[in-house]
This record gives sequence, C-alpha cells and structure tokens, in this order.
Amino acid sequence: MTALAIEVVRRSGYWLLTLRGELDRQTQPDLSRAFDELFGGARGDKECPHVVCDLGGLDFCDSSGLRALVVAQERARERGGGLRLVEVNPSMAALLEITLLEEQLPAYDDLDHATRELTRPE
Repeated sequence: MTALAIEVVRRSGYWLLTLRGELDRQTQPDLSRAFDELFGGARGDKECPHVVCDLGGLDFCDSSGLRALVVAQERARERGGGLRLVEVNPSMAALLEITLLEEQLPAYDDLDHATRELTRPE
C-alpha cells in the first residue's frame, strides 16, 4: 500500500502543496482532488491561480503522478497562473528530463526562487 501526504497552505500570492510519500496510480487521485479544491472547489480562489509543489518529501513518482502535475499546470495557466516545483530530487529531475517536461513543469532550487515574483504584501 502506497501513501501520499499532502499539506496545503495558502501563502501570500500562491498556494504551497507539500508532498510526502509516493505519487503513483493509487495516490494520484488524492493529489488531483487537492488540485480540484484549489481550482474551483471548497478552497477555490480565482485571485490565486499560482501553485508551488514542494517535492522534497516525495520518495517516488510514476507517470500517473506526473500526469496529475501536468494537468494541474494546464489548469493553473488557464486561470492566468502556473505550477512550479521545488526541492526536486534527482530521480524526479531525471523523469522530467526523460519525458521532456522540464520546461512545462519548471523546477526551482528553493521556495524563495520559485515564489520571488508571486508574493505580494499582505
């Protein structure tokens, strides 16, 4: 049984999703539901279409997990925002490179670099 923990926090100018565990075909629906809430459900916020995913605690990601991230990127862009990745481990970086998704799913060294132009004064 695989497990995925998803922590969602609203920050100034963006949503931060911290993922821990395994993102695969069994856990991908949990991530998709979290994105559904951000992009139109209970937490839906038209003023905040930017999402940063902290993948530092992600142990594994398969193609279904990668697809969930790509779909979230498309949904964020439709709303004038985007999805950015931080703390990408070497295996995830290799997966992005192999699938030619490095440009579509931009990865940043740390949260400060990923959010520099997204944050706004409270």
